[in-house]
Amino acid sequence: MKNFLKSLAYLIVYFVIQILIQMVFMLWGNLSGIQTENELMQFSMNHLFFMTILSNIVTVILFGFFIIKIQKKDIKKELSFVPATIKTYILPSISIFLLSFAWSFATYDLSFTNTEQMQTSVLFYSNIFPNFGIIMMALTLLIAQPIMEEVLCRGIVLNQLKINMPTWIAVLISSLLFGAIHLMAGGIWLVIGATLMGICFGIVFVKTKSLYVAIVVHAFANLPDFIMPYLPQLNLKTRILLTLVFAIISIIMIVLFYKKETKQL
Repeated sequence: MKNFLKSLAYLIVYFVIQILIQMVFMLWGNLSGIQTENELMQFSMNHLFFMTILSNIVTVILFGFFIIKIQKKDIKKELSFVPATIKTYILPSISIFLLSFAWSFATYDLSFTNTEQMQTSVLFYSNIFPNFGIIMMALTLLIAQPIMEEVLCRGIVLNQLKINMPTWIAVLISSLLFGAIHLMAGGIWLVIGATLMGICFGIVFVKTKSLYVAIVVHAFANLPDFIMPYLPQLNLKTRILLTLVFAIISIIMIVLFYKKETKQL
């Protein structure tokens, strides 16, 4: 119970930092002459990527300071920053990429708040400098978010939970918490998708014992966000077929990875 409460405390700190960063940007917009609530919200959406990157950097630094200076612990050992061979990354990265693609096709007709906000932010930054929006999106989805969310949900939460409970329960609870932090970004469907991905990230993390691998796999899971907008309009039958094919291949690869890593333990 104590470790579960510790995990919740870290999650609360994460949310508080996000809220404070957004309030700072709101204040910035207000000082820039923006007065109405709608204009301030638009200002925040325009700077979504900058806010996300900044909040992630602040959170990582704060967590690192707490672990190193307050708890006096080895952060690499505490968060499982363990090197892994290149081969260790390949199978889980491809399988989770395909699974994420399958989920993207399955939810093709659904509208997610975070997708709309990202598109707004991409356009805003691209108007400042050509392709700057895609660069900011890549920095956010392929670097900042995978590092922060894996440090929090696997490095801290999952590691804390599996001390006093069976590993599979710890993976499930940490995945549910991972899904919950995506609620405001896209509602229940994004929560379900994030929870599913969280379980996969958790399995990868537990089997490889490396947060580096979990971070890279997480980044691969975000790659479809860059590809989907450029695909032609797909009919329902094609989407169902692609969903099934990608999901089946992904599951087979995940099972192979699980068995391979189990044999090596």
